[in-house]
Amino acid sequence: CLLVGLSVVSVVVICIAVRFLPLPASPGQPGVPSFHRLITANPIVGILSQPSTTHPEYEFIASSYVKWVESAGGRAVRIPFNASNDTVADLLGSVNGVLFPSGDADPNRVAAFIYRHAKELNRNGTHFPLWGTGLGMQWLFQLESPTTTLLDDLDVDKMSSTLEFIHGSRSSSRLFGFSAVFDVMAGQPIADYVDTLGMLVDHLYAAPSLASFFRPLATSVDRQGREFVAAVEAVEFPFFGVQFHPERNAYEFGQEAVDHTYNAIVTSQALSHVFVNEARRNDHRFATSLVERTALLYNRKASDVAYPMFEEVLLFNATLD
Repeated sequence: CLLVGLSVVSVVVICIAVRFLPLPASPGQPGVPSFHRLITANPIVGILSQPSTTHPEYEFIASSYVKWVESAGGRAVRIPFNASNDTVADLLGSVNGVLFPSGDADPNRVAAFIYRHAKELNRNGTHFPLWGTGLGMQWLFQLESPTTTLLDDLDVDKMSSTLEFIHGSRSSSRLFGFSAVFDVMAGQPIADYVDTLGMLVDHLYAAPSLASFFRPLATSVDRQGREFVAAVEAVEFPFFGVQFHPERNAYEFGQEAVDHTYNAIVTSQALSHVFVNEARRNDHRFATSLVERTALLYNRKASDVAYPMFEEVLLFNATLD
């Protein structure tokens, strides 16, 4: 509720209601067991750290990704970019989902291991979501179809845009069907873009292996008038990708293109709720509470090393798991 008027004799109160749809079990999808119930009250998301281009001895995670996960009641741990397969396998058995953030790196051995393992988990009956943001969405494309994926140069850096929902996806998709609050994204330029690589819509449809695996949900148009893919979800798996950056609406400042209005914050949080609630549908956990507490990223302090584009970053020794 917001107090918008105050006098000696009256107080005017406006209450703004945000409607989120209830979370029944996931609808049946080929390859995904039907009706996964919500199992985990306190899900933990693994975030793959990225190699630093300015400080090669470090890997980093922008704090905004951690805060975005936490805004929906999740918690976050790091998955090291060059961790051993044994370390990654152990982490994947402990976390409830994985987020591929944006960055400058190409998908590597660890990303490919995570992707294969996530598909195997889902095929074997464990609901395990993946989320890709910005170039993280391009990673999903590249990992699914490394020989056919085309990445296009886009003129979208530091641009906010509306979304054009495809074929009723606002109400029918798992991603945008979560809440009617996403309607606002069709009319208000909330979607924040900072990456210069993406995929034109025509190129997605021209790659049969991708077009059959990922359902395009929404598009935007770059400054040159080219329509590109803004959001996707996998047809048979709980995998989601957005080219825009919902974490920036609430947690990154200093750029005029980023929309920080009430509507932008609510849609950012709603997208986080989609992912985190998908992560609630498996019972993975750390071996002990001590191991869990040690791994959680909210135990780490943000670095005082200046880093472009981000308010805060978490830095890690790149040579250590």
